[in-house]
Amino acid sequence: MRRLYRVLFVPLLACLLSSFGCNDDVDEALLGDTSFHLTQECSGDGSTCEPVCEETYCDMCPQGVPPSEGGCWITGIGHLLDSDGRDNFGGNGMPMKAGYIRGEWEHQDHGTGDKLHGRIDYLYCRHVDEPGPGQPSGPDHSFNINQAYYGGPGRWFEPGTGWQDGYWFDVMAEDHGEPGNTDEYYFTVRRMTASGQVGPVVYSTGNVLGGGNFQIHPSNDGHPSTSGTIPSWVSLQP
Repeated sequence: MRRLYRVLFVPLLACLLSSFGCNDDVDEALLGDTSFHLTQECSGDGSTCEPVCEETYCDMCPQGVPPSEGGCWITGIGHLLDSDGRDNFGGNGMPMKAGYIRGEWEHQDHGTGDKLHGRIDYLYCRHVDEPGPGQPSGPDHSFNINQAYYGGPGRWFEPGTGWQDGYWFDVMAEDHGEPGNTDEYYFTVRRMTASGQVGPVVYSTGNVLGGGNFQIHPSNDGHPSTSGTIPSWVSLQP
């Protein structure tokens, strides 16, 4: 049995795709700028499947919201070099046609052993007076939204303690265009109280990227323009 799925492709993060189940439905809200074919070779009764990624291809949405109307979605993977060594990060976040924000984010500090896996619950983008990203994969190279704020609840890992629920992360990142060596990334983790309120900062780091790329993409049919808001404890940066 051979099944074909058409889902969102995020460059450099294709390794996450193996988590799709045999009988998962396709969320059409995922269909955005770029897609790929995911084929599964399944047993006769559909109980076991092996996912296989086929050749990628571009599928631009012809009725996308103009970049001048705001909105964005983000992808990123890379690392920082800070005082205790190397930190890796990666993930994506995007507004969906169904009206919610979808995405996950990971950050790992190889110096301390701390790491976070979180869900993106908010996304806010704007232009600041610094170089803009353009849009190298699309027709509008004047796209200038270059600063993004996003975050949400997450699980936090510390050596000796292990994974713990009850944390919140926030990211401020800037996309200054290709190839990404001047992009910036700032990451903060806060502990949440027993009542679910966001509490004190337990971890914070940030700098110009040591490697990788953070990309802000203009909105389109699959990921429409949304106004976006930031939490009260997050301050806009110049």
